[in-house]
Amino acid sequence: MTSEQDSPAPPVRVGVIGLGAIGQSLLKAFAAHPEVQVTAVCDVDASRTDTTARPLGASAWTDHRQMLGAADLDLVYVAVPPQHHHAIALDVLSAGRHILCEKPLALTLSEAQDMQRAAQGAGVVHALNLPLHGDPGIETFRRLIEEGRLGTVRRAEVTLVFPQWPRGWQHNPWIGGRAQGGPIREVGPHLLHVLLTTLGPVTRVWAHAQYPADDPAACETAALGTLELADGSVVVVSCLTNVPRPEEVSLTVYGSGGTAGLVNWASPVAAWGQGPLEAVPIEGPGGPAGERLVRALVNRVRGEPGDLADFTVGVRIQAVLEAWERSSALGTWVDVAQA
Repeated sequence: MTSEQDSPAPPVRVGVIGLGAIGQSLLKAFAAHPEVQVTAVCDVDASRTDTTARPLGASAWTDHRQMLGAADLDLVYVAVPPQHHHAIALDVLSAGRHILCEKPLALTLSEAQDMQRAAQGAGVVHALNLPLHGDPGIETFRRLIEEGRLGTVRRAEVTLVFPQWPRGWQHNPWIGGRAQGGPIREVGPHLLHVLLTTLGPVTRVWAHAQYPADDPAACETAALGTLELADGSVVVVSCLTNVPRPEEVSLTVYGSGGTAGLVNWASPVAAWGQGPLEAVPIEGPGGPAGERLVRALVNRVRGEPGDLADFTVGVRIQAVLEAWERSSALGTWVDVAQA
């Protein structure tokens, strides 16, 4: 006879709000985890919701409030466009559910802070979907910095180049809009997270953005800026879209004794003295980012250890993004609110 202690834990019941390209991608990771049951899905497009729900055996909803009121859920993944994060997340938290939210956390710093306070007050697990968090390539790069082999950090550079924006797989029109989208808002959080957790807080920002003259609703086509860190060193950010070049997402840190960086998002490279940049062997277990995130979420929901980027991280990133946008609008240096 099986004892109660030997009985398997019940599955973590997950609801997903927002079934666009990003939501569908992580939904697959949830569905593939043996200890997760995708119980409910929600999207304003009823046909998309029905099509997604049927093979999962999940209930289908077009109103997230009705879903939260009727479905038995442990965790809710909010994968809607950024302008809806705040309102929907507060509904999820009011219902007492653990929450995973897409990045950026919100449209404004005040909204992000509201979400952080509500999550802490609810006493639930709260996490931001940052696929580079815990990536073994990022962790290898971080160790290069922390070991001190670079010497004194003098400057860092972030380069973002996209041959087209939105990218071919991004079918949501808002990603190309000025109100919610653009490469700085969409891609910036990934590398800002790496910078903040590796080099320390950003204290002030100077930024300039270029927009299409014939479309006031379109997002930036180019941007240039400087992030000043707490130790006085700076990060130069260069962003360019719609140019006949391969996509490039890279970070380079120059020190007095060497150079370390990330190419192709998360592949670590390093050079010592005047030698060339060379690939650095990646340490630690690999695996898809979605699988890593879902595993950590399941552990945390069950009260076990799990490495997540929480809403506090989201607020710190949001503070830099807001300072960037204000600086671009004002043409001056802008201080970053410290969370």
